[in-house]
Amino acid sequence: MESKITLTSTGGIALVTMENPAGANTVDRVFCQEMLGALQEIERLPDCRVAILRARGKIFSAGGDLVQILDGLRRSDSFLESLIGELNATIMAIRRLPVPVIASVQGAAAGAGFSLAMACDMVVASHAARFVVGYAKLGTSSDGGLSFHLARRLGAARALEIMLTQDSLTAHEARELGLVQVIADPSSLEDASLALARKLIDLPASAVRETKSLVGMAAENELECHLEQEKQAFLRCAATEAFSERVAQFVARSNSSSSGRTSDS
Repeated sequence: MESKITLTSTGGIALVTMENPAGANTVDRVFCQEMLGALQEIERLPDCRVAILRARGKIFSAGGDLVQILDGLRRSDSFLESLIGELNATIMAIRRLPVPVIASVQGAAAGAGFSLAMACDMVVASHAARFVVGYAKLGTSSDGGLSFHLARRLGAARALEIMLTQDSLTAHEARELGLVQVIADPSSLEDASLALARKLIDLPASAVRETKSLVGMAAENELECHLEQEKQAFLRCAATEAFSERVAQFVARSNSSSSGRTSDS
């Protein structure tokens, strides 16, 4: 099985790459386990000063693998609870890394993919990037700390509006809200992400680490508690007929669209 996550490093920059473009870099248990392993390895890199989370393909991450989720619901086992638990561990690992983490978002960051981007300290996005909520339309609440990070950055009312009515944000809308720090042309996204990373490297390492620690200190314990509450809310929603029906409808539409593209090619 090919790795879904790879870790390389250069010049003090750790590059964590989501490597499953054919599967839209969806979040499943293997993804979470490999991501968590890469984040733990970063802590052992002696010269690492900053990390960049990026992805291959046109999509940053389509979020949870709905086919697996639907199958788990039909089996009525603990699959979904385990998946969210592993996603939550990944989110906490990003937040607890002693070095800043930059998300480099080239296309859609949907659902848990949006959560991953918001867990990072800064976001560089291409003009083509979109940040898609999607949870309410599937009949559930959010996961991966998205409700926490949006409410903390935007305030409760604005976060609720986005999560329930707006559904998605363009890169420019996200920039205006302060969710994205840099916007770049798609062709220069990698250069823009590396340029921001090098700005951080130019600062004294101790100052950067201590500042990240201070900024996140008040929120870390609160986030960990929130992730558990968010997981339980998601599981309650997932137990409803509305969620099962909407996920099944989404998967059927996706399969139909894929078949149509195949037959036309």
